[in-house]
Amino acid sequence: MKIFQRFILLCCFCLPLGLAAQSIEGSWKTQVPDGQGGMMTLKVTMSNGTYAVDFGADGSIEINGKYEVSGGQMTIEDTGGPNSCNGKGVYKLEITDTTMKMTRVSDACPDRAGPEGVMSWTKA
Repeated sequence: MKIFQRFILLCCFCLPLGLAAQSIEGSWKTQVPDGQGGMMTLKVTMSNGTYAVDFGADGSIEINGKYEVSGGQMTIEDTGGPNSCNGKGVYKLEITDTTMKMTRVSDACPDRAGPEGVMSWTKA
């Protein structure tokens, strides 16, 4: 019985550490085609249910939005910026401590995740 109690105690202490390592909060980056044959870095910063997207990682915010995570899915909605899109998107979310993969379930903005409907990010 003591082994079982120690196991439960260990789980109680380790579970929050594992969940913290998989937080969506922070900055993420990816590479996308720039339309001129090259690649451009996108950086997104996510905090307290909001996000800011920086095309080119030059410090200029092109899209602001809000997000909600529930049941392994993330709902996103742009709220402003010169490159924002009207409409919500729902994405299956797979996250580790260093990567985030968003796979389109539905999106009113079909170009938001490209033709494949997948966005793969690494911790910035």
